[in-house]
Amino acid sequence: MEKIWRFRHQQFVERFGWEALRRSDGREIDQFDHEQALHLVLFCKDAVVGYSRLLPTTEPHLLSDIYPHIMNGQAWPRAPEIYEWTRCVAAEGAVLINQIPASHVLMTGVMEFCLVAGITSLIVETHPKLVDLLISTGWEVTKLSLPSVLGQELIMPIQAKPSLGGLMQHHRLYSIEASTLSLEPELRNPLRPEVTLGHLRFLAPARVRPAHKNDEAYLADREVSSC
Repeated sequence: MEKIWRFRHQQFVERFGWEALRRSDGREIDQFDHEQALHLVLFCKDAVVGYSRLLPTTEPHLLSDIYPHIMNGQAWPRAPEIYEWTRCVAAEGAVLINQIPASHVLMTGVMEFCLVAGITSLIVETHPKLVDLLISTGWEVTKLSLPSVLGQELIMPIQAKPSLGGLMQHHRLYSIEASTLSLEPELRNPLRPEVTLGHLRFLAPARVRPAHKNDEAYLADREVSSC
């Protein structure tokens, strides 16, 4: 978690300039990093190169406690199987995992995790351009309200639903051939703690692409991702 806090501070404060989140200890932590928060982390070797956080909508989350005004008085989806998707970011630069950009692996991993855990949809507050990206990569998107101006940026609340078809579209678009998830044995399903999480049956276990002596783009010291 120390690596996560520092990665978030580096990305959102130092890189994107979210000064309200700045802390003297270089760790970006907020009130929503509670025990029910799900942290999906993308690793290359021991370094964090991507991250997303999922928050249960049955508990306080960003839309309920920070940005409710962007709904313009309308209600938003809430249920145990609906989570809020926040703090999604990949490291700056051309970080490759098996020749695939880290951001592509991260986005695929989020959808795969939702399907594995039984999360039926995510609510997201994001820029309209990213809404178009989600639609083009296989998410079923419902716009919950019109865009609002937050600071100097446009933000739109949406509901994004994962699907097996969407996951396969991610695999086709990004040339991903196997699971992106590293699931520890006995890892419990956050929706049903009596059940352990397991990989989707039709996906092969994640594997590292072997290096080729003529493959200049391949980074031999990169390991497979784990979300």
